[in-house]
Amino acid sequence: MKTLSLASFPEYDPAGRITSPRSLTACKSEGVLPQELIFRPQQAFQERDLSPRLAKLRFDFFEAKRRDLLAATRRARDKLVGEQERDRQVGGTALDVISKQSGLSMGALLALNSEGLRLERQKLLRAQENERIWLRNALNNELNMIKKLESDDLKMTEEAKNDGTKAIEIAQRLKDMNDKRMREEEKKHRENEAKMRLEKELAKEEFHKQQHVLAKQKEIELEKQRDIYTRQLAEMERKKQAEVAKEEKKQLMYMKQQEKVQEMRAQDLKRLDIMEQQRQEQTRSMMEKKEERDMRIFQSIEKNQEAERQRREEFEDKMYNESQREERLALERAEKQEQTAKQSFQLMLRRRTIQEHAARKIEERRVCILDSAEETELRLLEHEQKKERYLDFKRELDALRLQNKVINVERQRRREDHTREVTAEQVKKKDERMEMLAAERKRFWEIRRAAQTEAHKAREIVKEQIHQQRVTSKYDSASVQDTLEHLMKNEFLHPNIVNAVI
Repeated sequence: MKTLSLASFPEYDPAGRITSPRSLTACKSEGVLPQELIFRPQQAFQERDLSPRLAKLRFDFFEAKRRDLLAATRRARDKLVGEQERDRQVGGTALDVISKQSGLSMGALLALNSEGLRLERQKLLRAQENERIWLRNALNNELNMIKKLESDDLKMTEEAKNDGTKAIEIAQRLKDMNDKRMREEEKKHRENEAKMRLEKELAKEEFHKQQHVLAKQKEIELEKQRDIYTRQLAEMERKKQAEVAKEEKKQLMYMKQQEKVQEMRAQDLKRLDIMEQQRQEQTRSMMEKKEERDMRIFQSIEKNQEAERQRREEFEDKMYNESQREERLALERAEKQEQTAKQSFQLMLRRRTIQEHAARKIEERRVCILDSAEETELRLLEHEQKKERYLDFKRELDALRLQNKVINVERQRRREDHTREVTAEQVKKKDERMEMLAAERKRFWEIRRAAQTEAHKAREIVKEQIHQQRVTSKYDSASVQDTLEHLMKNEFLHPNIVNAVI
């Protein structure tokens, strides 16, 4: 499977996944989860009861957040790559290979290659070289002495064979002189040995003083480390308490905001009920006014018809009463009566036309009033719908802002966790480095003491061998030379033991 990093993974592919270790480390350092960088299409935010406008708002918010997080993690990855390149240039890769091969940690390797330990190693090598030079000089002195004794013994044996008794006396005299010279040389040798022992004691005291100073410096450094660690613990506790207080404050603000939202919703419902009551009251008032108007029109028509009927009855009564009196004038008034009847009929038709026209105007006005009321109601309904959409948009925007705060808080918490992990790892490396430094210094001290002990043992062995040869008067410089070479091959006198761990 191909490893995908922040620089190579498909940015707009919902199936893309980040698997590169450095990219995952960069995400962790920025407090970002890898799944937060995966592209989510707009269809993923579409829900059944969610409008396309709110779905588009959610998509834009999360896409902008994803791009910001992607840019931050890419910057962190570039920084991490640059640091690894610098470490590789200064030899970090070689240390990694040595760590894998030897099984030692990076802190231990850094401690072994530190400047202070290098100076300690050089000091130990110089002390070891001085011890080796001193031992070689002391053993060479002993060897030269045994060689001189051996040559003198051979010379005396040859002279004894040639000169007889005189030679024996001369040999005795020479032997006395040799014994005297040997006693003087032994006295000088003891003085030199006392002087060397004094110098060693002074060097040992100086070394103890240095070790005491180093121990004090180590105690001071440990005390500083403990103070720093205590301050870090106090700081972490303070941050934790501040975070808890912040979380409680945020919870309180969230509860207050929820109460405000509930109160606004209650006010909206109350306002909608009031508007619904006002609309019903207005509709009922309009219906009552319409009924009153229709009733007035109907009463007016009835009154007109009643007046017309009364006038007609009066006219008929009048005509009937006058018909008896005007029988004589019937023929003369017939034509006039016919004209009067026609005029009355025309007047009645005109009045009826006027009544119908008035009724039609009233009906048209009523229809106009109803249309105006319906249009007003539609406008009110459209205004309510716009207001509801605005409130939905505002609620969605507030929810997205709150979610953004939650995301930022979680990201900051993950970043602080990563920082604490890195700090703990650095403290662990420093502890390993300090332990390795202490172990190496202790090893150097033990090597130095062992070298001194082995040097004294070697000198005592050579002196014992020479003493045995003196007692038996059988001098053998070759065996002393072999013993000397064998003792000089001791591992505590060889520089390889200092570099055994490296």
